[in-house]
Amino acid sequence: MYNAINKIALAAILGASLALGACSDKDRKGAEELVAQSSEAIAARNFSGAMVLLDTLNSRYPKQVEVRRQALRLRAQAMEGMAQDSIAAGDAALAQAQLAVDGLKGAFRHVDSSVGLEGYYLPEGTSDKVMTATGIQGRVSDQGHFYIVANVQGKAIGLSAIDFRDGAESIGSAAISPARVVRVEGCESASFNPEDLQGVGQWLVAHPGASKVVLCGSHGNTEIKLDKKLYQELTDCYNYGSALQALYVAKVKREKYERMLSTARDQLANFPVENNN
Repeated sequence: MYNAINKIALAAILGASLALGACSDKDRKGAEELVAQSSEAIAARNFSGAMVLLDTLNSRYPKQVEVRRQALRLRAQAMEGMAQDSIAAGDAALAQAQLAVDGLKGAFRHVDSSVGLEGYYLPEGTSDKVMTATGIQGRVSDQGHFYIVANVQGKAIGLSAIDFRDGAESIGSAAISPARVVRVEGCESASFNPEDLQGVGQWLVAHPGASKVVLCGSHGNTEIKLDKKLYQELTDCYNYGSALQALYVAKVKREKYERMLSTARDQLANFPVENNN
């Protein structure tokens, strides 16, 4: 009886061992297949596809440590190729963005702050008297952001937003809090930041017939005419700010891929030299 039980137990252990071995062989084969596909993707310059396959290898076969270790070189090669391709594409975007900025910056002048704050850019010929009358003015910050300052002279309306009208179509800024409104000698002034003006610049560019600006407040509204000169100043500021932002993004992306390329090459340099003989 005792021997019979031992034989059954031994058979169960052997069966489980064989099953585990079969699963392990199957997993290793699957892992190696992903490595082979990754290598083929790299040879075809499909570097992003190779990275996806290598990520799948790590997530699907975490216990295949040896196979995953062998795939590290492939990952570095895929990173190197992806970085090189991205730098080439980024150089084209960088050149285009720089061209756009160069084409617009000559039409702007810089205004230094007289109170220790950041300066800003204005289109050449723009009046500096916006803060002495009811009106608005487009500006571009030193960081390249389009924003609008508004001023209401002689009438307290509880300034909170700006609306632009083109017939039945319109777009408005987000409402700002009263704490952001400056009140001095009967004037109400406020700056509407890029976050407040989501979609406004694009809308203006797409609506050259816009002819009215409404300064909205909690105690009433004030309308001003959006003439061609003011419209042009606003759209010029938006376009210049957009160009500066595109240039900034292009530079950041290029630096990112330069670091990625350097990391990949450092990793490749630390691998043993492959012997193809």
